[in-house]
Amino acid sequence: MKPISKYEIQFSGLPLGIHDFEWDLESVFFDERESVEIEGARLKAVVTLTKETRVMILQFIITGELKTICDHCGDELWIDIQTENELHVRFSDETDLSGDEVIYLGTHEYKIDISQYLYEFAFLGLPVKKLHQPGECNPEVERYFELEEGDKKKEKEKDPRWEALEKLKNKV
Repeated sequence: MKPISKYEIQFSGLPLGIHDFEWDLESVFFDERESVEIEGARLKAVVTLTKETRVMILQFIITGELKTICDHCGDELWIDIQTENELHVRFSDETDLSGDEVIYLGTHEYKIDISQYLYEFAFLGLPVKKLHQPGECNPEVERYFELEEGDKKKEKEKDPRWEALEKLKNKV
């Protein structure tokens, strides 16, 4: 028998109405999923399950901070996140109809493992560009970029010998 996941919600015994669940998502949660982008975490996930007769609505609110890598300097960076997502669960004999915001469970199901949704929604909370605040990037990398920028400016400056040829080209 498969062990019960820490992130399962057993809904079969719950009465109709609203039910709240909470989890702390730490670095181990992301390590288990071999996440490359997320190197650490201190998150709180609150899941509100609204159980109705033929549908369940799961509202995910994930807040806290994630450790990732700065896109600019490559150093570690803690980013505050707050994300809200909603997932609708419907019951059907055909369970291959699931989409992004609606999943289908068989009519015989009595629990749902939400670990993958917690992972995905936390990941989606990361900004597209993960950057330190101005002035907080690694100073060695910043100096390298400044040197590189100076080299590009020199390349853009035209050699005076080419100006004469440019004038001839424009006349023709």
